[in-house]
Amino acid sequence: MPRAGRPAPPLCMLSNPFPHAFGLDIGDLSLKLVQLDNLGGCWRGPRYRIRVLRSLRLPYGLIVNGELVQPEQVRHYIAKLLAGTKQGEKPVKSPWVVACLPEAKTFVKLITVGKAPEEIIEDDIMLEAKRHIPFADEDKYYLDWHALPCAEGSGECTRVLIGACPQNIADSYTYLLESLGLGVVGLEIEALAIVRTMITAGKVYAGEARGILDLGAARSSLIIYDNDSVQFSTSLNFSGEIITTAIQQAAAVAYEKAEADKLRSGLALEGHERAHAGVLKLAENLARDIDRAINFYYTHFPRANRITHITMCGGSARLVKLPELLTHCLKIDCAPGLPWKNLSEDKHISAPQFPDIEPLTYATAIGLALRAADNIHSPSPVL
Repeated sequence: MPRAGRPAPPLCMLSNPFPHAFGLDIGDLSLKLVQLDNLGGCWRGPRYRIRVLRSLRLPYGLIVNGELVQPEQVRHYIAKLLAGTKQGEKPVKSPWVVACLPEAKTFVKLITVGKAPEEIIEDDIMLEAKRHIPFADEDKYYLDWHALPCAEGSGECTRVLIGACPQNIADSYTYLLESLGLGVVGLEIEALAIVRTMITAGKVYAGEARGILDLGAARSSLIIYDNDSVQFSTSLNFSGEIITTAIQQAAAVAYEKAEADKLRSGLALEGHERAHAGVLKLAENLARDIDRAINFYYTHFPRANRITHITMCGGSARLVKLPELLTHCLKIDCAPGLPWKNLSEDKHISAPQFPDIEPLTYATAIGLALRAADNIHSPSPVL
């Protein structure tokens, strides 16, 4: 505590109450862990150093659509990841973790409440949220919210970002992590973690919106970021595994061969017309679903700006010819993003100590690690 008569130190000078906390992305088919050292300060921009970055593939069936089907097995793999999976890797000793809740089991949306921020009470949020949240019983889900002031001239109102998750899902993840001796600093909706990584911190997107397309191994989603906040997110029927399975079945090859062909050739498959046609059809269906989601946003959100760019992340973001196809179909520039850009003022920072990793697969884990490395009392530059 500061001495009497002396001004309190600025928030950025307060030490992180959860030292060396790390981010843990628990997916259906993989675990990813990122731990950052916060090297920033009051008088210089944000700067982080990567302390730990590692991942571990999970067998099929342990987690299905975000549900912990075999929690004891998942616990075993998390313990293995913490201890180190390769020779020379040191164990992660911090007891503090920020983990994500599965996108398929959560809901996030920006709503408007017709009161000034200082007048809002919990009942106002619950009453308005019921009109939007797709979960039936309010006693069976957790609701969190964050108030943002409305634009000038819009009257007395407050923009409120609401997030919800079924209690049984959140409780199962909390119990899993606590059973490993970890203190859960926070369970975060996946879309918020991804945006913290892929949207440039401190940049003002005046009169334009951004789409963030997360193409994962088991599931994918589109997140709309506009007016300085996540507006909503939606799941998409597309994944890296769907592409691999399509190639495997159409070309009648082993899974390993199909996976290798996907990584090497993407949508430009050669030598098997049926497999090429099938993969191309899946990509076109993805473009159609994205277009529908964007049109939904334009027609249902009164302050919607036009989406001028879609930033891609996830393991399939670099699928050969996919960014070009989406750009052509949507008439919106689509390109893989820069996952390291909010770690330093140099947006093109690389991680030379991790030459063999694909950073786009770590977008969620990096976003979680950024929250874990920041003082929780300091405002986050992005969400």
